[in-house]
Amino acid sequence: MIMGFIFLPMLLIQCCMAALAMSQPNLTTDQYALLQFKVYITYDPLNIMSSNWSSSATSICNWVGVSCGAFHSRVTALDLPNMNLTGSLPPHLGHLSFLVSINLSGNSFNGHLPPELGKLQRLRFMDLSHNSLNGSIPDEIWLLSKLEIFRVGTNWLTGTISRNIGNLTKLRIIYIGDTKIGGKIPEEIDNLHNLEKLSIGNASLLGLIPPNIFNISSLRWIYLYTNNLFGTLPIDLCYHLPNLEELYLHKNQLNGSIPSSIHRCKKLQRLALSTNRFTGYIPRSIGNLSELTEIYLNDNEFEGEIPEEIGNLHNLEVLSVGNASLSGLIPPNIFNISSLRWIYLPKNNFSGSLPTDLCYHLPNLEFLYLYENQLIGSIPSSIGKCKKLRRLALETNRFTRYIPRSIGNLSELIEIYLSDNEFEGEIPEEIGNLHNLEVLSMGNASLSGLIPPNIFNISSLRWIYLPKNNLSSSLPTDLCYHLPNLEFLYLYENQLIGSIPSSIDKCKKLQQLALETNRFTGYIPRSIGNLSKLAEIYLYDNYLEG
Repeated sequence: MIMGFIFLPMLLIQCCMAALAMSQPNLTTDQYALLQFKVYITYDPLNIMSSNWSSSATSICNWVGVSCGAFHSRVTALDLPNMNLTGSLPPHLGHLSFLVSINLSGNSFNGHLPPELGKLQRLRFMDLSHNSLNGSIPDEIWLLSKLEIFRVGTNWLTGTISRNIGNLTKLRIIYIGDTKIGGKIPEEIDNLHNLEKLSIGNASLLGLIPPNIFNISSLRWIYLYTNNLFGTLPIDLCYHLPNLEELYLHKNQLNGSIPSSIHRCKKLQRLALSTNRFTGYIPRSIGNLSELTEIYLNDNEFEGEIPEEIGNLHNLEVLSVGNASLSGLIPPNIFNISSLRWIYLPKNNFSGSLPTDLCYHLPNLEFLYLYENQLIGSIPSSIGKCKKLRRLALETNRFTRYIPRSIGNLSELIEIYLSDNEFEGEIPEEIGNLHNLEVLSMGNASLSGLIPPNIFNISSLRWIYLPKNNLSSSLPTDLCYHLPNLEFLYLYENQLIGSIPSSIDKCKKLQQLALETNRFTGYIPRSIGNLSKLAEIYLYDNYLEG
């Protein structure tokens, strides 16, 4: 009996020693793997490794960026994003067998992804994005069955996407865009029933988009833009996408029509299908997407008009349907969407006039691009109520009558493009009030009279483009005193008189000077030789002397 009591404590001591013997090598294994990671670091501007990562430290669990489990003290997370680290990834990382999360994003790691990362069978989170990694994604990584978030985008990765991606059934987010990864999207991707974000934009993908992608009901974001994908969208596009918020398929070779089933994506907020080869009509059902904030359909080959149902989108901020072969009238109710910040409808065949109450309901409008259409009538004086307008582009239309003086109330205006229209009268002097103006473009616009001298006091101006009008008078003697940023001065083909001011040399940034075909007299000022950045001078067809 006494022997029994002696035996039991001895057994407990042996078990404890065995457990200690098991845990100590494991901890040493983790420490060795991390120290090898440190060896592979070639640049550490924040001195994280040298000041903190040391073998003499009491515990690796106290090292910066390292987390350990509460019970087993094994390394479970390596978290060093945006530390400006440079180096490569060692194969020893594969020995961190308890690792659940690794985040080394936003550094400058180079070289290949080590296949040994495929040994990390507990791994759920991997973010190696925004580095300089190259080579292909090792096959072993596609076998990490517990992986939920996989981010390796914004690298120099090549190769293709393995069919084994279908094994990652717990995957919620995949970001492998902004790389050189090519080939086809594997059909096995439809096994990812938990996928919320599919991001492979700006890569080198080609072929068809597997239609079963659009059956993954958990998807919230689809980013497949800037590839070489072709084919049509399925007619039941949104039947199985009740959670979709963003659909980015722009800059591909997609064709056919936009399915009318688009309206079933009830939660859709951003739709980007621009720069493809879509044809047919823009579906009227798009007006049912009440949560839509941004539409990009420009650079396609549609027919017909903008559906007036778009006026129902009361949360819309961006409407971009330029260069899309559209015609007819611009639905006036579009100009009642008070949330709009950006209206981009150039290079179509729109006709008709702008509503007189144009800016009554557009308090947030910043960009209005309607250039290269067939719009007629006058620019409404209500334009002055678009108080946040920064860029106004109405050139190459058939606008007539006077440029409204109220345009001078647009204090945030940076660029004005009104060239190639059929106005009458003068440039309103109120434009001189636009103290943030950088580009003034009113060439070939049938304008006459004087150039308001206060225009030459707008110190922010970089570009003055007023050629091919019937502008008269002389240039002010202090022409360039207040134009320190002017790069381009185009006044050719007018009726300007007098001499070229010697103050021209104060436009230190001037690159192109075009004053030809006017009635300038006197001498060419010697000070013009001080314009060190001047690349082009046009002074012919004048009455200069000397």
